[in-house]
Amino acid sequence: MKKSVELKKTVDELKAKVEALQANEQYDDAAKEAETLNEAVRDYKTAIAIESAELENMQQQAAPVGARKDDKKILNRAFNKAVLGWAMTDEEKDIINRAGLKVVDAAGTPGQVGATPAKGGYLVPEEQMMTLREYRRAYTSLKDLCNVQTANSTSGKMPTIGQETGKLIAFEELNEINQDDLDFGQLTYSIADYGDIIPVSNQLLQDADINIMQLIGQRFARKSINTENEKILEILKALESQSVSNWKGIMKALNVSLDPAISAGARILTNQDGLEYLDELTDSQGRPLLTQSLADPTGYVFRGRPITVVSNALLASGEKKIPFYVGAFSDMLAFFQRLGVEVAVSTDAGFTKYATYLRAVERFGVVKDDPDAVISLSVASA
Repeated sequence: MKKSVELKKTVDELKAKVEALQANEQYDDAAKEAETLNEAVRDYKTAIAIESAELENMQQQAAPVGARKDDKKILNRAFNKAVLGWAMTDEEKDIINRAGLKVVDAAGTPGQVGATPAKGGYLVPEEQMMTLREYRRAYTSLKDLCNVQTANSTSGKMPTIGQETGKLIAFEELNEINQDDLDFGQLTYSIADYGDIIPVSNQLLQDADINIMQLIGQRFARKSINTENEKILEILKALESQSVSNWKGIMKALNVSLDPAISAGARILTNQDGLEYLDELTDSQGRPLLTQSLADPTGYVFRGRPITVVSNALLASGEKKIPFYVGAFSDMLAFFQRLGVEVAVSTDAGFTKYATYLRAVERFGVVKDDPDAVISLSVASA
């Protein structure tokens, strides 16, 4: 087993321990464990860097005679030429073949990923996908709260345990378990295409080595997350909301309304008004109830529960009512995705503007799994 894999397991265990201690309001113990967590994170990052260097060295040593060290640059250039329809050199064609760059063809042709009315494009190589992931990290993505699944088709069914209340069965050695005792639900999912058309100056695209995802990545990443968040919130907003008079209603939902097994891993989702509401709360000794997370210094916790905040524009407050969702979102929301982002190009539409239009498309679908894993609350505001 890789050192980094062992350390990642240690990091996850320590993070869970810190969050559990904070949830139990054992703040001194949580602070001590947080120091150990920080050290483990540093060791994990160091191990990743060492393994990456060792892998690159091995790849260089195993490269065939005549292989170039700047294959990543050549792949980037070849990808750009493929998308833009430019002629490629033999070297670029070779690296395209070795990289297995996938073409998304028109509907009904071999290699088709999803039914599209016209010719598709090219799936973005891993190197350029890293650029897109960096842009995505700048925004709050509710997808991170979901149970993310990779789908091999645009629609289908997936088994799920759902609301599991059954018990183990006592049986002797030769007895069989009855079929009635095998209780599985089915999640039906459907994946849709979501994309953006982005005009890019022809002058910029004249450089064959330009990183296309740097041109369109920030805009696509933001629109991508906005769309994903909107689809996720559509499911949450459909829940029947319970009105509570103050923050104690949130704690009652966590302590009583939710199943203890779900409450143990629960978190709180709200908007900017909700964050401000929690930030103004104090206990009988004047100490703030909203505190900084020791497991994640950039985040907050409320009575030991992690907080996720989205904008008021995305999740609006009602009249003197602030929305709160509490529970285990990964138990309630299943996010199905087709891997990769597809990029295609057209010069016709931008002819009069001397521009090229790039189309970027991602494919996903969100469905509700366990409806009792999350509770919707409306907390009275001042």
